[in-house]
Amino acid sequence: MYIYYMEPLMQVYNVLKNEYEEGSHQVDVHEIHHYAENVHSPEVDKLYQDDAVWIISSSFIIFTMHSGFGLLESGSVSAKDEVNIMVKNVVDVVFGGLSYWSCGFGFSYGDYEPWRNPYIGFGKFFYDPTRDYGTRESINQEGWSYASFLFQLSLATTASTIVSGAVAERAKLKSYILLGCIVILIQALPAHWVWDKEGVFYKKGVVDFAGCSAVHMVGGIIGLIATVYLKPRRNRFNEDSVHQMSSPTNALLGTFLLWWGWFGINAGSVWGITGGRWRLGARAAVATIMASIGGGATAITISFVKTKKLQVNFLINGILSSIVSITAICAVSRPWHALVIGSISSVFSIAVLPLLERLHIDDPVGIVPIHLTSSIWGMIAVGIFCEEDKYLTSATNNMSGLLYSWSFELLGVQMLCTVTILIYSAATGFLALFLISKSPLGLRVTDYEEQIGADVIEHGLAGTNVARYVLEKPLSTRTFQTVTKAITKWKMLAKKKSRQKRMEAAKLKRQEEQETYAQSNGVANGTPNGNGTLHHRANATNGTGPPKRNSVAGPAFNNQVAPLVTTPRNPTVRRAESTTIEMEVTEEAGPSNAAPEVSPVNSKPGSAGSRKSISITSSASTATATALSVAAPDSRPSTASATSTVSRKSKNSTLGKFVKAPAPRALSPPLDPDV
Repeated sequence: MYIYYMEPLMQVYNVLKNEYEEGSHQVDVHEIHHYAENVHSPEVDKLYQDDAVWIISSSFIIFTMHSGFGLLESGSVSAKDEVNIMVKNVVDVVFGGLSYWSCGFGFSYGDYEPWRNPYIGFGKFFYDPTRDYGTRESINQEGWSYASFLFQLSLATTASTIVSGAVAERAKLKSYILLGCIVILIQALPAHWVWDKEGVFYKKGVVDFAGCSAVHMVGGIIGLIATVYLKPRRNRFNEDSVHQMSSPTNALLGTFLLWWGWFGINAGSVWGITGGRWRLGARAAVATIMASIGGGATAITISFVKTKKLQVNFLINGILSSIVSITAICAVSRPWHALVIGSISSVFSIAVLPLLERLHIDDPVGIVPIHLTSSIWGMIAVGIFCEEDKYLTSATNNMSGLLYSWSFELLGVQMLCTVTILIYSAATGFLALFLISKSPLGLRVTDYEEQIGADVIEHGLAGTNVARYVLEKPLSTRTFQTVTKAITKWKMLAKKKSRQKRMEAAKLKRQEEQETYAQSNGVANGTPNGNGTLHHRANATNGTGPPKRNSVAGPAFNNQVAPLVTTPRNPTVRRAESTTIEMEVTEEAGPSNAAPEVSPVNSKPGSAGSRKSISITSSASTATATALSVAAPDSRPSTASATSTVSRKSKNSTLGKFVKAPAPRALSPPLDPDV
């Protein structure tokens, strides 16, 4: 059984050994092509499977870092922009991934032979491994290509996510989408220089296992150029301005997620577990935790010494910057190497903060101390602490750092690579920002939009974000009123259309009811147009005004309820004491235009003709008809039922029966089309 399992592995080992001795193959750590691709044997499947599962699992862990970036950035910016910064992290994966699949991967690892060169790849655009490896003999390489593409895409989109924190609260969303796609393409060339076998710095022997230069340095320097180009946030460096984290809890939770995700980056960057690489993966994981321990301890110490308190931003910067600095050397680092490198990186990240303040460089999330200064130090640290591996000498290109070789060769290569990537990324990043800002899209939001916040402007969100605006900075009364009016105006405009629709529907319904009412009244009175039931004001004064109380000309009631007329009160005259008089109006049989007879309320019920009860409120200045009830003829005795409010007796009150009644309800008469 032992021989059954070991024989195929020994066969693969002998083939690789012969190829290595001939100088035609090396078991490299960073490989787009698997080291066993030239061995065609069914037993090689196990090697591919183990290595592919390792980097696929690492890719899943790296993908969770986008959640960490989102939480860290949303907790670091003001409350009115926290949703927008989360959306930008989603955009980085969506459009950044599209950009990388279409062109970025080809610029990094394209291997079209006629155009292969040390500076840029060509080929593998719109990458499809099945198209490139369609034969059964290359089925293992097809699967490996899918796995390696996923891992590289996860790393590349991290670079654009870094830039999102630098332009927080100032960049338009549409412009940032375009910028993120361009950053992916900018990052593709340093990846080719450092990781591709034809790359200019790869051939020189540069050591960068997990993207210290090709990912973090690119994103960090573009972020610095972007935040300088966009200029500080509104009133950021005023004396009375206080910019604080909107949610330190979210920022710390994001730090934990990033901490976890970096294990996937560093341990996954050994590209498998076969061929002795699992040991490098274990070293990378230990180096990651030890660097973060050193950086965190240093940051806490500095914070207590400097401010007598544990500042949250010091802690976050110290931990994350230390992990960034160890990415270049993680696979060959000893624990004490990582501890020292992480501690020094933490010191640099905190020391650069006063410099940024003095230069008025507004870095809301800490992109410069976390990704830029720490990546520069991480690349230099390789030239000092790098130690050649005993078993996989190709992991460091057969080179060692200053402490182990007393040679400046590796340090020189690392510094040359660092300077080149900084200049290239800064120049191309500035060009991209300049072109976008001069385009119709624009780049920076207006002062009004920045004051309101991207959550409202870009996503239509308000509520708690606006209520928590005070956490960003203290507001003057005038500014607060301006913001409140703007938010109120925005909400009113959002509801205006629906309210207008409801009002139009109600108006149409009322018109239909009035037309139906007029038609039914006209049929009942023998007049087709409904003018048999004219309003009081039309019949009392021949259409020139409202009816008078003692007018002899009145409408023919015809067993219909006539509308009520309310005389408006004079607001400048004090309301006089009022009394209520109940009267009964009897309509005798006769012509419809005869004047009704007005009799006192104590008339006997049940008289011939229809009876109408009118309650009239008299005062010193107004006379208001407040209610009118109609009893149909021969239906039931009429009663004086409609009354109005009685205050107390007045000296000039009219004789009648005084009763208390509910408050009168003012009604408006329907408009008569003939008036």
